[in-house]
Amino acid sequence: MMYLSGFNDKEIIHYAGLTADYIKAQREAYFPKAAPLAPERFDPFLSFFSEAVLKTTRFHVKQEGPIENPDFLKELHDRGIPFSLDRLKAITFQDVVVSFEELEPRVVFHELVHAVQYQKLGLKQFAYKYFKGFLTWGAYERIPLEANARLLDEAYAKDPGKPFSVEAEVQKWINENRF
Repeated sequence: MMYLSGFNDKEIIHYAGLTADYIKAQREAYFPKAAPLAPERFDPFLSFFSEAVLKTTRFHVKQEGPIENPDFLKELHDRGIPFSLDRLKAITFQDVVVSFEELEPRVVFHELVHAVQYQKLGLKQFAYKYFKGFLTWGAYERIPLEANARLLDEAYAKDPGKPFSVEAEVQKWINENRF
């Protein structure tokens, strides 16, 4: 099967592997600098996330410029995939969220959804589904993992007083093979 820009399944597996390696390296680099949510930022999310997710996900505001793109993004750009990390407000590397500014609650919520996705899918499966989703749908906003996080952060923003289980919603998408 061929995907957007002529990628075949073998190439997707290759680039998903590079993506997973990059995520793992960034997580290891930023983990020591990151800290859990402060209690006043933690409590409002307890109606949506398990305490375990909230206690283990760490956050770091990067002061020294944007996260550099991995080398393989240049290869992808040359093949018609125009993606750059510097356009993102925050990036979740498994259980470490790196941002360039203090995040508003809705963005924190969105990144916590990604932490749940990583937890449920595992690093390699998350990287594969993210990369394949981008190639299949052709836009960052349409990647199913992003669509799931956005739908959930929209529900949160619409009514922060109406609790739901993010873990259950992510699992539902997994069960329905929506990623």
